[in-house]
Amino acid sequence: MNQQGPETVMQLMQGVQASGILKAGIQLGVFTKISEGNATAPAIARGIDCPERGTRILVDALAALGLLQKNGATYALAPVSEQFLVRGKPTYMGDLSLVFTSSMFFSSSDKLAEAVRHDGTVMAEHAETPRHSFWEEFARSTAAMAGPAASALDGLLAPWFAGRQKVRVLDVAAGSGLYGFTLASRPNVHLTSLDWPNVLVETRRWAQRAGVDSTRVRYIEGNLFDVDYQGPYDLILLSHVYHHFDAPTCASLTKKVAASLAPGGRIAVQDFLYDAELKNPMGALFALSMLMWTRKGQTYSVEDYAGWFTGAGLKPAGVHPGAGLPTSFLFADK
Repeated sequence: MNQQGPETVMQLMQGVQASGILKAGIQLGVFTKISEGNATAPAIARGIDCPERGTRILVDALAALGLLQKNGATYALAPVSEQFLVRGKPTYMGDLSLVFTSSMFFSSSDKLAEAVRHDGTVMAEHAETPRHSFWEEFARSTAAMAGPAASALDGLLAPWFAGRQKVRVLDVAAGSGLYGFTLASRPNVHLTSLDWPNVLVETRRWAQRAGVDSTRVRYIEGNLFDVDYQGPYDLILLSHVYHHFDAPTCASLTKKVAASLAPGGRIAVQDFLYDAELKNPMGALFALSMLMWTRKGQTYSVEDYAGWFTGAGLKPAGVHPGAGLPTSFLFADK
């Protein structure tokens, strides 16, 4: 942030309030109602079935945040809200608020100083708690994030898929499963999705929405460190997995994954990357989320991944920044 002075500090202190304002606007359907032509506070209030006074205060706050445009007594959507916050549009991102403004994130942020002193989460239930219900919500609500990333991965892997008659794919910690389901649009892909049994309930629902051929999909329930992967596979996906664990655990996981790869197979990792010069600020900020939410997790550098790959007998096969995404894709071949 280039701006200096007390306003900068105040804006940061009120960051939780800004998240709450946005979440309320999404929950009440304010952006959608305005897109339908409700342009004044009374009309918006009727549309969302709320009192006029409270509605006016909320929409003024949304305008102050730059999410609405106000002209006299009328309100219009800012371009960013028009694109991403109107329910029903293919670019709608509102469901992500169920994850990033959840009570879990708010409560863990409130304990950040304790997490720093403890060198890890102080939450009684955290990212590694078996069958945590948060991962069900995550699988339900992150399509707006996973969909574009899955399409980007699909494009990057297209040359690798070319000429292969049958490709056995394992999606580790599948969540919504959209990464594997996107690849499974190819008729030569046979997919296995692995996650906790409560999460796979949501994964199966996404499979139905995606219209995936059920004869080419199977599911493995359980902890990704304990279960038999039932390989070998030609391609193993690990999206947003490594950042939950410490370096020795990541090295061990890579060896387990490599052992489940067929000769000539590939692993594809998607994650936030850390660099000491902070050229990618999201890498540093996401590491903080892991400090609050995991016991030993953090973000890692390209060099860290290269060491785990080679230590598992794999050959690094490229790093690709996600176009328009805060994450990158890393490939390694056996």
